[in-house]
Amino acid sequence: MRFTVESRRFSFHPLPGGRWDSKRDRQIVGAIASKIQNDLVAGSFDPTLKRYCHSLSSSPVGQASPSRQFYWLDIWDGWVATLNLKASTKADHYQCVRRMIEKAGNPRIEDTDWFDFVILAASTFNRRLSMLRSAATWAVTSSKIAVNPLVKFDSREATLDEEEKAESKKNPLNADESQRVILFFRQYHPTYSCFVEFLLYTGIRTGEAVGIRWQDIDLEQRLISIRQTIGRERGGYTKIRKKPKTLQSARSLKMSDRVFELLTKIEFRKSEKSDLIFTSPRGCIIDHGNFRKVWKDSLENLGISYRKPYATRHTLLSQALEAGMTIPQVAAIAGHKDGRMILQHYGRVINQPQLPE
Repeated sequence: MRFTVESRRFSFHPLPGGRWDSKRDRQIVGAIASKIQNDLVAGSFDPTLKRYCHSLSSSPVGQASPSRQFYWLDIWDGWVATLNLKASTKADHYQCVRRMIEKAGNPRIEDTDWFDFVILAASTFNRRLSMLRSAATWAVTSSKIAVNPLVKFDSREATLDEEEKAESKKNPLNADESQRVILFFRQYHPTYSCFVEFLLYTGIRTGEAVGIRWQDIDLEQRLISIRQTIGRERGGYTKIRKKPKTLQSARSLKMSDRVFELLTKIEFRKSEKSDLIFTSPRGCIIDHGNFRKVWKDSLENLGISYRKPYATRHTLLSQALEAGMTIPQVAAIAGHKDGRMILQHYGRVINQPQLPE
């Protein structure tokens, strides 16, 4: 097996004595490759590669103990435990899948009908199907079960309606809509008004804005330092503080005049520099779910088609491109490694075709 991590080349035999013409051995190597991939995502990759070496067992893969009946939670928890995930990562999609299995009554591993009736968007369904398949593959290679029950399970294709709805929720607000939203929040939701303006004026992620503290602000140098993000455990209410999404997400942004004016008009308490700048109506950490409800109701009252709060990010980045900023500059504002994501999501802004005269 050969692969590269941050310009460093790795090469090793994950299964000494294994044979490519053996279906069992190919499954084991596939599971090892998945584990390496998951460790890289979770930031727990073992550069010594010892964690990924597998010894051939004298017992055939898939020869499960006849006295043991496995259920989906047994397999799911066992597989997740091998991934060495950070708590924040485990609390994300992995916890969502676990709750989904619990709601289905923790069926037996051979039962897959429950998943076929889960109501999810096609993209979410396919992502969770991939995760469940990986868990079942691990169970096969660990000789817990004989066959992967999801091998022939079909993925879903998004309907045209689903694609249109998903795309519309990403659309940026135009200048008129942005101004109406700002004025509406100032009048009816003053606690959130500065938070909404900050999102629209900076284009940073919602969790990053929630986590901004006064100690991250330098009004003299007009700099905003993004050092943490605050989110909510998926499906739960626990607030999670974590480092920014990527290495590039930990960044400093130069304030525009409107951002500077916004921050200077907020009461600046020098004796409490650890305080969050934006808080909920009760003075607590802003809850994403509660804010999303206020946001949704506000758009409905204004007669503006629904977009997720994340659309504030699309709005600022689109404005930056329309104003003539370069792709690397916009990528730096967004906290992206390079301009590929900008081209992928905002290419229509850059390359909007014009009919010939």
